Amino acid sequence: MKKLIFILLSFGLMFSQQESSKRTLTIYKDNFAVIKEPIIWNLKSGSNTASFSNISKNLLFDSPVLNIEDVQILSQTLNKNFSSTDSFLKSSIGSPVEIIPTGGGRTEGLLMDINSSSISVKTSKGLIVFQRSQLLSITLKSNSIHDKFAPEIVWELASDEDKSVNAELTYITSGFTWKPIYNLIINGDDSKATLSVNAEISNNTNINLFAINISVVEGNVPLQSKSKSVSYQMIESRSAMDNRSALGDFYIFDIGLNMKLDSMQSVQLPLMEQREITYDKKYVFQNSERDQGDEPLSVEVSFENSASNNLELPLPSGVLFLYEKDDLNSMRFIGRNSLTQLYKGGVAILDGGKAFDIIGKRRILNFDRQKNSEESTISLQILNTSDKSIKVKAVENIFGDWVIKESSSMYIKEDASTIFFPLEIEPGQSELLTYTYKKEWK
Repeated sequence: MKKLIFILLSFGLMFSQQESSKRTLTIYKDNFAVIKEPIIWNLKSGSNTASFSNISKNLLFDSPVLNIEDVQILSQTLNKNFSSTDSFLKSSIGSPVEIIPTGGGRTEGLLMDINSSSISVKTSKGLIVFQRSQLLSITLKSNSIHDKFAPEIVWELASDEDKSVNAELTYITSGFTWKPIYNLIINGDDSKATLSVNAEISNNTNINLFAINISVVEGNVPLQSKSKSVSYQMIESRSAMDNRSALGDFYIFDIGLNMKLDSMQSVQLPLMEQREITYDKKYVFQNSERDQGDEPLSVEVSFENSASNNLELPLPSGVLFLYEKDDLNSMRFIGRNSLTQLYKGGVAILDGGKAFDIIGKRRILNFDRQKNSEESTISLQILNTSDKSIKVKAVENIFGDWVIKESSSMYIKEDASTIFFPLEIEPGQSELLTYTYKKEWK
């Protein structure tokens, strides 16, 4: 008696003609991937029928391409008539099944009902209703199971002799995603930090993949373009120095060899080796013209993507988790940031939250508005109540046509509406500065 086992955590059946280290999965940023499957067939002289069925249900139907040498391809047929797990089970109501809950044990009986949340089984002890979230598997016992649960490609091939041939099937499918996950651990006592980058790979398709080489692509590649086409065969080029290579305006990272990636599974793999870098930490006090009040300063952590900082790599956009080591060498979480794509030579600026013991006070000491002019005097006081020396960036946003008439401290004009005062304040000390701006208009 044949048995069909549905693993409820994955709802995927795996069919494979062979294992091979040349199997590849290349994942792009737009929820699609290119899969290359090596196949070995033993052909007879003359006409042959060959097939492959371990295919994603999410494939782009017009994308499959078979590469085979010294064999004529007479036809390629894609069979899209396949069942979902639920539809097949619903068609099997009244059939004997074996249920295994996640907590262990097993129950045998007749399948009576199935819906999105539960499965009902008639046993010798009566009707039992199982919640699907609490089930590990359903085994359907049947003498004849003919339903297909994935697409199948069938080829008619012509061979000039009996021989074994190597073929390669390439197709595009949705359902695969990847995103970079950054972890930056800063040392509170110096400017040293550790940067690690992982790629989170998700397989949201019906197929289980094994013995597969995984690559990811940074950059957005259109599936359709009116002006040009994209060649997915170019991804074969690789750098001998590291796991990166360039594909036009995109970067490819080889991140996993001979991997296993099951249906509905996510895994994190190192995108690049861990790097020891330096960082800069500032306390930012940012205000606009009419602001007044007292508030803790924002913590700003930054690092440069440069060769001198042990980087100078294309860093893809992703999520960055920021940690800081305390005096006891214990890590504490200080912020979650969205890191935008960081080009070589660029600077990443990260939000580290608010400082408890660094306080800024802003006061408007004078404000004089006339018919055609405006003049205001501002005081800024920064209190460092911590036991460490700090660097402060006091940012002032001034709008319109303005000039600084006088200032008690050196300032830098950043753009048409921004100046800032770079300060260094010793432990337990404070810094007081004033400046006056003037606006004129017709």
